[in-house]
Amino acid sequence: MSPWTLAQRLAAFVTLPAMILLGVGWFWLDDPALFLKEGHTVETVSVLLLLQGVLCWFAVHGREGWREWQIPALLVLFAAREMDFDKRLTDSGLLKLRTYTGDAPLDDKLLGAGAILFSLLVIWRILRRNAPGWWRALRQGQPYALAILLAAALTVAGKTLDGLGRKLLDFGITLAPHLDARAGQAEEWLELAAWWLLGLSIALLPAARAQGPRAAPTRD
Repeated sequence: MSPWTLAQRLAAFVTLPAMILLGVGWFWLDDPALFLKEGHTVETVSVLLLLQGVLCWFAVHGREGWREWQIPALLVLFAAREMDFDKRLTDSGLLKLRTYTGDAPLDDKLLGAGAILFSLLVIWRILRRNAPGWWRALRQGQPYALAILLAAALTVAGKTLDGLGRKLLDFGITLAPHLDARAGQAEEWLELAAWWLLGLSIALLPAARAQGPRAAPTRD
């Protein structure tokens, strides 16, 4: 199979199931308001897209994909965050400062510390091993690199909108409830688009590799 054909098939694998599930979810729910709620269609599709990205990674690299395990690990961490595992495993949440400064059980603190250290290791490996190749590809205008950049921008925008009303209160600004709700809905859509772009960026890797080693992410 040519790299271009593989890239096209993986792109379809990432895109078509998500579109079908979103369409079915929209018409299946009795209350359309649930579409964007936690545990329903958009969140489910978001997790699916991230796991599809993991499958695409190994479809492209095979067993060699384990050498750069930090990439699928990052996607799994994002999926776990989407499913609120950081809140399910402890009473106060693994990402809350009070878990470590308060009276939380020692087991919770150790679990949280381990999760944070693992996340930092994943980020460090990506910055050390993958970021230089991505930067070269971005300067060349490679589609996969542009998709990653856009995904990062959408993720930042989404996190900015998350809890916008609460954040603005710190500056003495009161946001109308309906606007706060709209911001939360926009955040869900932005994250969904970001996860699709990450999966798409991996799907496009075979095409990038076909153009030469400097067009694909490599260890610097």
